Amino acid sequence: MELFLHFLQETEYKLAFLELAHLVANADGFVNRKEQGYLRSYMDEMDIPREAVDIPAPRELADIIGGIKDEQVKNIFFAEMLLLIFADGDYNDDEKQLVQDMKRLLGFSDETYEAFKSWVVRMDKLRIEGMKLILSSHVPSL
Repeated sequence: MELFLHFLQETEYKLAFLELAHLVANADGFVNRKEQGYLRSYMDEMDIPREAVDIPAPRELADIIGGIKDEQVKNIFFAEMLLLIFADGDYNDDEKQLVQDMKRLLGFSDETYEAFKSWVVRMDKLRIEGMKLILSSHVPSL
């Protein structure tokens, strides 16, 4: 699902985003098929060929996002990472800790976190509702 990554213009931000996405997808120790799909779609959306991506040895979260000053880039990173974290329907303790660390490093308040989280949950519900409509053989007429 393409959302906000097209706003990332600088290669430095695109690569940092991919590195962060790999870190987040692997937070629970396993990258499931849905998360793999997200990672592939990120590269497509940012127009980065898969063979051009060489994720270095895992860096600390602070090393990946600690230096980001652009508020819009911070918002994009946080929104997209929450979407990725909630993609598998499981919000485990490792992912919760990672989100709290991201929130702190990006300088977000509890209110900002809750606003992003609420939006992500609503987006997921809308996606499920859309899938049900698409897969239903009895779509009500409008």
